[in-house]
Amino acid sequence: MQDDYGEFVDAVMAVVTADGGSRARSDVATYFDPDTPFTGSRFEALADCHRADEIAASDIVAVSMLGVNIPAEVAVWLLSDEGRLVVSTHLVDVPANVDLWERPELIDREGELWRLWYVLGEACWPAPDRANGMVTTKISKLLAAKRPRLVPVFDSVVRDVLPRVDSHWAAFSAVVSDPTRHQTILDATSSAPPHVSLLRRPDVALWMAHRRGRDPVWHWRSNGAASRFSRR
Repeated sequence: MQDDYGEFVDAVMAVVTADGGSRARSDVATYFDPDTPFTGSRFEALADCHRADEIAASDIVAVSMLGVNIPAEVAVWLLSDEGRLVVSTHLVDVPANVDLWERPELIDREGELWRLWYVLGEACWPAPDRANGMVTTKISKLLAAKRPRLVPVFDSVVRDVLPRVDSHWAAFSAVVSDPTRHQTILDATSSAPPHVSLLRRPDVALWMAHRRGRDPVWHWRSNGAASRFSRR
């Protein structure tokens, strides 16, 4: 899998290991500092971990901490009896207590998480609607609220800063599948609260690096043929 997503893996690890990991460690500490105004730092705390197999109102609020809002018509359906039943039918077969590197098959396109992705893509009240406003960013963040150890957050920073890939789920799986990289990420993001998943930590480091603007931010050149990263 490294061969398929090697450029993506290298880009993520370049941010994580910048300055020997000290930059990521400092950025992650700042992000999760209770005295800083980053609403995303409350994402994990607000996500409903007690009702793991349904999307609850608190999950919808949690997603808003990451800068997106679930459309009202979608929220009505998700919180309805029908919505809870349909969502649960998929999530019940996806364990919440395993990590992506332990069960990478759980993100296969034939699996329940992808089936739920398509459900969310047309979930709406009073009737299904493929124009429901549930773009990739919103669906990924909602699923990350329910399975943070399996589903990476996808947003405009991940899209714009990292190399283009056919599947961000598979690409992030490649990042964390190697035990050495796994440990490197843990070491460089040790300032994160212990309840924050390994998948979420590089996302925070990437977002904070991107936020600095003029500081080194690694991104893939638009021609896709570059063999190195350039500074913004």
